[in-house]
Amino acid sequence: MRRRFTSIALAVAALALPFAGCGRAQPPNVVLIVVDSLRADALGPHGSQPSVSPRMDRLAAEGLRFERAIAPASWNLPSLTSLVTSTYPWVHGQGAPGSAGADVATLAEAFSRAGYRTGGFAEVTWPLLERGFGVFETTAGSDLFGDPRGNSAAKTFGAALAWARKDEGRPFFLLVHTYEVHSYFLGKPAHHAFARKELPAYQGPFRDWGIRDLSKPAGPQVIDALMKADVDDVAYVRALYRGAVVELDAEVGRFADGLAQAGLDGRTVLAITSTNGEGFRPDLARVHHGGRLQDDVLHVPLFLRWPGHLAPGASSALVGTLDVAPTLVRLAGLPDEPLFAGRPLVAADTSLLSRFRSRFAVRELPEKPTLAEEATFRVLPSGRREAATAPQLALYSEWAALIADGDKIQLYDLQADPGQEKDLATKRPEVATALREQLQRLTAGALRPGSGPDAAQLEQLRSLGYVQ
Repeated sequence: MRRRFTSIALAVAALALPFAGCGRAQPPNVVLIVVDSLRADALGPHGSQPSVSPRMDRLAAEGLRFERAIAPASWNLPSLTSLVTSTYPWVHGQGAPGSAGADVATLAEAFSRAGYRTGGFAEVTWPLLERGFGVFETTAGSDLFGDPRGNSAAKTFGAALAWARKDEGRPFFLLVHTYEVHSYFLGKPAHHAFARKELPAYQGPFRDWGIRDLSKPAGPQVIDALMKADVDDVAYVRALYRGAVVELDAEVGRFADGLAQAGLDGRTVLAITSTNGEGFRPDLARVHHGGRLQDDVLHVPLFLRWPGHLAPGASSALVGTLDVAPTLVRLAGLPDEPLFAGRPLVAADTSLLSRFRSRFAVRELPEKPTLAEEATFRVLPSGRREAATAPQLALYSEWAALIADGDKIQLYDLQADPGQEKDLATKRPEVATALREQLQRLTAGALRPGSGPDAAQLEQLRSLGYVQ
């Protein structure tokens, strides 16, 4: 009997050997794909039916998907900076007038210190975003949103894949950022072809819509157009938006196929998320993004995929995109970064059978509120933006969302009213008061006197197409 037991033990040990080499001795590559203005419900797993994103849907199904991921800001400058620094806007100071910013660490710096080669390929740039990268390439044209004929996700993902496939004997961290979905308003032929196929009877003013005068900021032009849209117009514009998601999905699929063909698939952690959502409700003066903190511009997709190492599944826990950076650091086996404010969303599997199954799984996450700030813009009743004089703040709890704009408070029941159309602040004053007190405690650093954007920030906002 003892001999038989020994034989079984040796067989088990032999089976375990191939997995032993897959641990920290072979750090994974890490790819972070950030899609500007991609709403969570634009993808199949979050309710888009029929789905226009089959490749991303499949990648999400093979990975760990977070159903309630909240961005810390409603437009890209503060939100993308928060994503790569795991700090709130009032800490890093990007898109937060009146704040000089604090010491922060970037995700690229964390990987660079660990010996990774680091590359960024983005359709937007600013100094803090580039920090820590050995290679950083801005793939958009000088107009930033890009010439529809020459700039696209295809160009960005193509350049990123070519860089990733260079075998330099070291693992890599790669950031890929695209404006493909954000730029649905540019009138790209492929986007219009999809919209016309989906809504062939539509003959309204948006049938040939496109913001083509890029000598002026695109944001105000988009807002003015959408605020005049009727129900049929909005349906067509949303079809244009879905057409942009179709183009994005195809490029993500080609990128994933390219990694697999290069033998990198099983060795690569893939994370996909967004900076913010997009608004299509002119009846509520909620169009485009920035200037407000409702769910349509804060709820974003987030999923992680690492075949053979990260258990697939879905989590309904409330999380923030600030949690992405510490999670990727944890998956790569790097030391935790003390300046990151987010929390790792996964934990290592330490069971005896861990060698025979995924090494990581979603953590049991204690309930924690998620926060957001808008300190640069404010939405007027016309839908237009003006410079903010004080920050707006939002707090998401498990069931409620509170938005504080000076003395004005909005309270929404996210379960009964996911569209946030019924303000309950006056009907549930005790809840509104308790949540506001909690918000004030958690965002003490954000409650600074507002003075609007300074000259340097105004120039940055002009370059990003948000203001005149």
